[in-house]
Amino acid sequence: MNLSLTSLDWIVLTVVMVGSLSFGLYMAYRKNAGENSKNFFLGGRSIKWPVIGASLFATNIGAEHLVGLSGDSYRYGLSAGSVELTCAITLGFACAILFPYYMKNKIYTIPEFLELRYNRMARVFFSGLMLVISVMTKLAFTLFAGALVLNSILGWDVMTTALYIGIIVAIFTIIGGFTAVAYSDTIQVVLMIIGASIMLFIGLDKVGGWGGLMEKAPEMMTIAAPYDDPVYPFWGILATAFYAGIFYWGIDQVNVQRVLSAPDLKQARWGSMFAVFLKLFPIFLFALPGVIAFALFPGELSGEESKQTFVLLLNKLLPSGLRGLMLAALMAALITSLIAVLNSVSTLVVRDFVVEFRSSISEKKQVTLGRIIILLVTFLGIGATYLVYKNEEGLYKYLQTISAYLVIPVFPAIFFGIISKKVTLKGAAYSVVVGVILATIFVIDQLIGAEAGKQIFPFLHYKLTLNFGYRGLWAEFLISGVLFGVSAFTKKTAPEKLEKTTINYKMAVAKFEGISDWRLHLGILSLITLFLYIWLS
Repeated sequence: MNLSLTSLDWIVLTVVMVGSLSFGLYMAYRKNAGENSKNFFLGGRSIKWPVIGASLFATNIGAEHLVGLSGDSYRYGLSAGSVELTCAITLGFACAILFPYYMKNKIYTIPEFLELRYNRMARVFFSGLMLVISVMTKLAFTLFAGALVLNSILGWDVMTTALYIGIIVAIFTIIGGFTAVAYSDTIQVVLMIIGASIMLFIGLDKVGGWGGLMEKAPEMMTIAAPYDDPVYPFWGILATAFYAGIFYWGIDQVNVQRVLSAPDLKQARWGSMFAVFLKLFPIFLFALPGVIAFALFPGELSGEESKQTFVLLLNKLLPSGLRGLMLAALMAALITSLIAVLNSVSTLVVRDFVVEFRSSISEKKQVTLGRIIILLVTFLGIGATYLVYKNEEGLYKYLQTISAYLVIPVFPAIFFGIISKKVTLKGAAYSVVVGVILATIFVIDQLIGAEAGKQIFPFLHYKLTLNFGYRGLWAEFLISGVLFGVSAFTKKTAPEKLEKTTINYKMAVAKFEGISDWRLHLGILSLITLFLYIWLS
């Protein structure tokens, strides 16, 4: 399916993209992004809450949401977007439990915190795992989503397009560093919301409003799929919020790096609450248009063709000029999402491997190495894109599934390592080994396909073990059991480590600060989220 673009579309696309990305590079220049490692990797720890919140949202909402979520919603209904409303849970936990200890210890990377809580080996292992997650899911998935759209526009081969995008983004990241990422993201948020809102309202008008949509596709308009739904069961998706979701928002380096760039904990929490507010909209802006496409053009796309839903919407709904604006929003989101991943990966490699084992390296050399690593990782991400290209299931589901499986091994050791003084190094080590075994089985089952998986791993193909959400939940129960079981019979952690890295339950609760208190913001946002869940169920 080819996208029809006029000269006006190309003008709008070019002006918006060049303008937004130039703004990021300008801010990077003003703040001397390449002067030292703190500036290049964390924006000088001077980023304020509106930029932090916008950057968290923009990093999460990349091309995969505009392309993947609309495609999966065309195929599965609004239930494909159910995970979007779990942010009050995930960022709420992160703000209350995780972020205070990150900010207190002034860390650059999450693996750095693990060295403080456990030892150097824990840091190296987790940093390596985060590199795999970043390449296998974030880089690969985002590259493919963007390449798919450009393939529809220009007729280029998907993998060739991914190569071009990767190289362009690598060059931008090498120049601008974290500062360019954060400030470009603020522009991208505005672009994405405006562009997606226009497409949503035009689509609703054509389908006869909310009532017309309910009449034409009632079975697609519920967010709560049955518990045994094989793809997006409501309770299975909700379960992922308590391990994969908290990991994603509170432990994943790509996201937490935005929080670490804040000057203090208050700014970090305010920025997080702004991100929770923004995350109330994707179910309407990115999932609902897929249902609208299903109602307006039933049967036009089937199976693998549902990946073209976004292109279908652009062609059928938007007039000249607006197509260029929406495409600019997608391309800018694609680029900034990739920049965020590349910058975070370079931070992990430089801080957790180079500086960790060669502490005398100069600030300038750290920045230079970070730039070289960005280029190398880009080509690894292009290779991993091929796996997504060949995946038979929904584009959006691939990201959710593989991401959930890869975080399973380490989440209990990190989360319970902060909230419990009883967790020991050996308990964490044994739990991670068990988790790696389980995650490997899950990933193999996902990649070999349903038929082969049922033959080799029949215990994974029952109603409450088929979906990735349930699998991950049962795995986390088992891993947590191993964590506390082994910890109970092994050497306790030194008190001086625990003092810096675990919760002191004897401390008084912080005084309520009125309208500026992040807990009030979280309470209001949680009530709104609950209302949306009830309304859309």
